[in-house]
Amino acid sequence: MKLTKYIWRNITRNKVRSLLTILSVGFSLALMTVLYGYLAMQDQWGIEAAKNNRIVVMNTQGFAGDVPIAYVDRVRAMPDVKAAVPYSWFGGNFGEEQMPFAQFATDPESVFDVWDEYKIDPDQLMAFKENRQGCVADEKLAQRRGWKIGERIRLKGTFMPVDMDLTLVGTFKAPQNTDSLWFSWTYLDESLKAISEIGPGNAGTIFAKVNNASRMAELSQAIDERFASSDNPTRTQTEAAFAQMFTDMLGNVQAYIRVIALAVVFALALVTGNAMAMSMRERTTEVAVLKAIGFSNRRVLFLVLGEASLIAMFGGALGIGMGSFCIESLHRLSPQIFPLSIVEMAGPWLIFIFAVSAGIGFVSGLVPAIRSAQLSVIDGLRRVI
Repeated sequence: MKLTKYIWRNITRNKVRSLLTILSVGFSLALMTVLYGYLAMQDQWGIEAAKNNRIVVMNTQGFAGDVPIAYVDRVRAMPDVKAAVPYSWFGGNFGEEQMPFAQFATDPESVFDVWDEYKIDPDQLMAFKENRQGCVADEKLAQRRGWKIGERIRLKGTFMPVDMDLTLVGTFKAPQNTDSLWFSWTYLDESLKAISEIGPGNAGTIFAKVNNASRMAELSQAIDERFASSDNPTRTQTEAAFAQMFTDMLGNVQAYIRVIALAVVFALALVTGNAMAMSMRERTTEVAVLKAIGFSNRRVLFLVLGEASLIAMFGGALGIGMGSFCIESLHRLSPQIFPLSIVEMAGPWLIFIFAVSAGIGFVSGLVPAIRSAQLSVIDGLRRVI
């Protein structure tokens, strides 16, 4: 207890230097928290997607290629397929906002069979099926926008040269915030046909619910083989692999993040080490006096390492707090990019970052601690600070 009290007194002796060291560690580890939070979000998204037994059928050319709407019924007819729907990205503007939330054209009859973990009021679902210009939105999106049932929602087409004049007929509750709005694929297709636009009949992608998870790989291969010789061959994958594909589009993001984190840790160790070296240089005579009154080399070593580690851990706690606040703010401002809140992503990676801060303190204090432990009483008392 006396050792802990002495460590605390040393930390608070030069409050400005200790505070600046804590802030430098905190702000740097806040960046690390956000970066690792992004990785945790990707992992959690993949884990959740893997639970739902869904596969995604798209053109081998990616989003640039077509998937004919006729493919939907053929996929539905495949063994072990519970339901399948077209899922076409619209990407329209809402007022002056450019693509502020996700918008998909799909099949109202079956979409909640594919996403059966989403919950919607039966009367609202019936209205969605009966009203061709009806739409449903994620409950959290509707709350954030202040939308009520019966709200007129006009989406101005961007890469599709048609506007969607929709009416909100229901909201659905999803396990995570999807920040999405669904409307009828038929309404979109008829609007494109009305202006003789090239490209109607394109399902975009097909999402299918599979009854048996063990059959997903075999079923994906069977679907691709069925369309292999057609004008629009397909590439079928699990929903988890489909989600990972977006990360892969950005390159090896995980490797970049880990390299950045390594650079941050190295820089922090230098900053904290410099602060500890200055602190111990100012207290050389004090260390000699402690040894003269009976402090052992080991106890002096623990004093210095404890001081360095505690300062770094204070910075780590501050950084994790600031980083978590940033993640939560990004989730609320842009759920499309950060679909999970910090509560949903909380896990061992936060403990890892706190452990990193303790490691930074230990490494940065190691050299000053060894030098202080090896300092002789006579040499220490001779120095003038």
